[in-house]
Amino acid sequence: MPPSGALARARRMLLGLMPLPLGNAFADWESLAGICDTGWLLGARRPTAATERVAQRRLRALAARPIAFPAFAALRPGHGPVHLRGTCNPLPGRDSARELWRLDVSEQADVGRVLVEEASDFLLSVDGGEVYVLSKGGHLVSGAPVRPGDVVSVFGFADAIPDAIGLGASPSGRGGLMHAIRSGSELPLLVAHVVR
Repeated sequence: MPPSGALARARRMLLGLMPLPLGNAFADWESLAGICDTGWLLGARRPTAATERVAQRRLRALAARPIAFPAFAALRPGHGPVHLRGTCNPLPGRDSARELWRLDVSEQADVGRVLVEEASDFLLSVDGGEVYVLSKGGHLVSGAPVRPGDVVSVFGFADAIPDAIGLGASPSGRGGLMHAIRSGSELPLLVAHVVR
């Protein structure tokens, strides 16, 4: 959970930066709590002119339109942040009824409220292409769990990983590289339900 007062400071900062169209991936203040006190929105720090400029630049990336699969496939690893929108699918051989990403808030006697985030890697179908979503270090910014078949926006950095599941196999049957999206060193991967 963000530290006490962080959400209020982040809200004041966002109101000062508006109008900034964040699109339908961030339809309410609650969805912004998932990025508070991350590299996307440093709510724990006191706002300064410099932090507001950084926040504005990073939030513009969240307002960007999603790019098409051919444009994403042409990016070099490490390019980003980029916005992809597509349909979630489990990795081959995984339970298709299982949630792919979820958040739970629980009470612990010695700590208080704790946010527990559970995620697994999944495939994102974008314009007929498949992108491997590396969940490590990422955050779900909407409260509802992500299930197979959900349409989501994913914000992260382009990558290429060895194709261990055979989706990018060459005609000779040997695996190649697969397009992927991941967290960056400062900015975590974000996954948000698309609100229609």
